[in-house]
Amino acid sequence: MHCAIFCNIIDNFGDIGVCWRLTRQLAAEYQLNVSLFVNDLSSFSILAPELQPELPIQQLDQITVHHWHADVYFDQPYDLIIEGFGCRLEDQLIDQMQQQASAGQPPLWINLEYMSAEPWVMDCHGMVSIHPATGLKQTFWFPSTTAQSGGLIREQALLTERDQFQQDSQQQVEFWHSLGLSNAMQFSRKISLFSYENNAIADLLTALAEDSIATLLLVPKSKAIPDIELWLQSRLQLQKTLQISDQVSCQNLKIAMLPFLSHLQYDQLLWACDLNFIRGEDSCVRAQWAGKPFIWHIYPQDENAHFIKLQAWIDQIKQQVKGEYLADFVAWQTAMQAWNSNTPSNSKLWQQLLTNLPKWPNLLSDWSGFLTAQPDLARRLMNWVEQHQLE
Repeated sequence: MHCAIFCNIIDNFGDIGVCWRLTRQLAAEYQLNVSLFVNDLSSFSILAPELQPELPIQQLDQITVHHWHADVYFDQPYDLIIEGFGCRLEDQLIDQMQQQASAGQPPLWINLEYMSAEPWVMDCHGMVSIHPATGLKQTFWFPSTTAQSGGLIREQALLTERDQFQQDSQQQVEFWHSLGLSNAMQFSRKISLFSYENNAIADLLTALAEDSIATLLLVPKSKAIPDIELWLQSRLQLQKTLQISDQVSCQNLKIAMLPFLSHLQYDQLLWACDLNFIRGEDSCVRAQWAGKPFIWHIYPQDENAHFIKLQAWIDQIKQQVKGEYLADFVAWQTAMQAWNSNTPSNSKLWQQLLTNLPKWPNLLSDWSGFLTAQPDLARRLMNWVEQHQLE
């Protein structure tokens, strides 16, 4: 079965992060012959360093990667076409799809949407739109957290690999060594910080520095770094631009700068930390599979539309929280909302978060079980494909 996935990289690597994970899973677990069309190979190569941006077509992890541009065309008929996040296909590609349909081989056409837990998403998942010029059917696929949605990306072996990593201290030691942090295991608390720009970062750092427990803060390359630099300037009068592999200490906090991590490295970072600050869609999904406490920085939208999405997701989680943990849930929700308000918060709020941190695994355990019991996105997608092939 031949599948084409289209991705238009805009910023922050969220779109390509999701498409790259799905592409590899469909190829590895379902033996699909997958082509990935990407508009910006240079940006993609940051996530996949083996990629050669100058090549218009190349093989990578059993995937055929194409540079997607205005004049691109299909080199073969495709059975399944996935349009990532409304990236919009050119007219000549749609014409080729119509030619396939006229020849008796209409492609299955999916519009993969952004993840959301809003109630309307469950109603709109699976809806069909008819292309006005060709009559081709396009199905809208909404990833989300319920059985009525498109599901979340989760490779078949992911949770087993997570458990093995978390139970194997040698794997963890090797991971930290690979990042140049041979002393990481000496810290009783490790936190990852992967965020957009955020005015709340300063108060979080202050709380960590002044806390009684020594913390190693792992910071992959992101837009949060200027906020960290400003805090260091105010606390240490440190006038410098942070570079990859830099390590800076302030009271009981050590900040370690990391490069932009591969998918596997980022998963392992989430598994290895006691608390993860994560951003965007792909990182949010991976943090939920990590089974560790986390704070999500949802992608900011105009007119604060992202707060509606954030609250819908929080409401979904609340349904799976036992009554004995509701007070802790309210504290977690307050921290989540403060982190997303993008305004200076209060270091006392983060101090309370750190105090409550040991309770969080119990708070989120039922949510993790609720998600794990559901089929993943790729499995649901392939079930849908099989049903439509039989029609």
